[in-house]
Amino acid sequence: MPHEVKNRMDKYRVITLFVMALLLFLALIIRFYSLQIVNYSMYKSEAVGNMLNRIDISAPRGIVYDRNGEKIIYNVPCYNIVVYPDIIKQHPETWEKLSEITKTSIEILQKNMKRNQYGSYRPAIVLRNINFKINAIINENIQDLPGAEVAFDPIREYSNEILSGNLLGYTAEIRQRDMYKYRNFGYKLGDNIGYDGIEKQYEDLLRGKRGYRYKQVNATGKPLNDQAYEQINPIPGNALFLTIDQGLQAHAESLLVNYNGAAIMMNYENGEIVACVSSPSYDSDMFTEGLSQTEWDSIVQDKRIPLFNRAIRGQYPPGSIYKMIAAIAALEKGTITPETEFECTGVYDMGGREFKCSHVHGMENLNEAIAHSCNVYFYNVILGLGIDDWSAYAKKMKFGELSGIDLPGEQPGLCPDRAILDEQYGRRKWWKGMWLNMVIGQGDVLITPLQALRYTGILATHGKVVTPHLLKSIHYTENEIIENPEYPISHVDGISASTWKEIDKGMLNAVQSSWGTARTANVPGLNMYGKTGTAQNPHGEAHGWFVGYSKHKNFPFAVAVFIEHGIAGADVAAPVGGQLLKIYYHMREQ
Repeated sequence: MPHEVKNRMDKYRVITLFVMALLLFLALIIRFYSLQIVNYSMYKSEAVGNMLNRIDISAPRGIVYDRNGEKIIYNVPCYNIVVYPDIIKQHPETWEKLSEITKTSIEILQKNMKRNQYGSYRPAIVLRNINFKINAIINENIQDLPGAEVAFDPIREYSNEILSGNLLGYTAEIRQRDMYKYRNFGYKLGDNIGYDGIEKQYEDLLRGKRGYRYKQVNATGKPLNDQAYEQINPIPGNALFLTIDQGLQAHAESLLVNYNGAAIMMNYENGEIVACVSSPSYDSDMFTEGLSQTEWDSIVQDKRIPLFNRAIRGQYPPGSIYKMIAAIAALEKGTITPETEFECTGVYDMGGREFKCSHVHGMENLNEAIAHSCNVYFYNVILGLGIDDWSAYAKKMKFGELSGIDLPGEQPGLCPDRAILDEQYGRRKWWKGMWLNMVIGQGDVLITPLQALRYTGILATHGKVVTPHLLKSIHYTENEIIENPEYPISHVDGISASTWKEIDKGMLNAVQSSWGTARTANVPGLNMYGKTGTAQNPHGEAHGWFVGYSKHKNFPFAVAVFIEHGIAGADVAAPVGGQLLKIYYHMREQ
């Protein structure tokens, strides 16, 4: 009789297997729940992303206006021919048709594609800023041009009224070497960015936010059709209103057109710059479409250096416009009084070396010495005063430090003191003869035209130190908020009202008397004050300076003019300064 085999698996093993199966099933349900419900939107976005190709849409940069609402930087429509490298590779006949339409060789078109290519399925620009006729022909025949299309991309345009590239700056494609600085801020190769001037200073406000256009693609990334799946429009950059008056800027440019130099005018009560010219300058529009190597070489090899902003970067000896510092220091320290006189014989002898003056002035007091710009008087002043007090008061006038103007590349100049001279020449290896040069704005003293202007504003207000600036207001695009930035204001302390009064007398006579060196700057009715300067130049003719201001009740403006190789400040710089103040006064009246 056969033996019956019994299943010896006990009930505990059955329960264990059942529990394990149940747990695995529950885990599977939980995972499905997570994928299908909890993280549905995330995985849907990834899936949609895999079937879509995102194409950037450039944001128009913000428009820049002058103080009167006149456009000085704006955008104009630009249409570029772009190709999709993978598609056009399969349709070489497109190259021939594009070449025929644009009258551009296939070799150049293909070279441009390789230079601007960022992937096989992303559009690459092959021809920029095509005209209306070419644009129309391509769009009419788009079905016969697989792999090519016309893309809209606004470009910068600059006012034809002024030629102030040093002030406005320009935009250009990000250079390869600059990408490491900008990649973390959302920039990509092919993007335009501000270089120099206002365009660079306010890049964050002007750039806007790019938009996107999505196209459906297959598993390999190839576009399935020419229709956009979805589009997110770009947000234009913010509008900026500058303190500059475009009309005055144009006049200032015309007055300096034949000179190398700078002219700046500022409201000395609040720091608003109404004109800022560096001559020669350049046309910002040159950079919009890119320069050829020949064009670039012609600019950088120009001996007049048009790319150099003399107004904020040029560091020059100030000449006699620096003399008021010694006058202020000596009056405050009591080493002279307004009535103190020194005799000028046209030359001062020290250690067997002759230090000259422009004329034989005879006996001069302080008022006369400022108006006549007598060197010998100030040689005597510095010897009685000493370099330490003199340099301390120069620093009170903010020389040797940046003004804080909202332009890139400002230089601080050089305000020498005992420590600087020791470092440069060695301790006890420089002599008092250097003092005589420095007190009249020669030797180691260096300033920028902008620093000269801020100094002039301090003299005009008896100690008010404003921050020179170009931005008046920001009009935000997204929320339509208007912001009016505030700028720091401080005051020079430790200078008495009587000292300021004496400086005023000297500067008034320099302009308004028949014997003042700055009389060529006088504008009747504006209550003008000023000072000329002539700075010796070891490389050629002397440089000319003029600083001045109006004390007219409703016209609180100061001007600084610097002319390279201007011989004397009274010859060119002073007349230019007077003309600028006169022109703007009448412009404001109208």
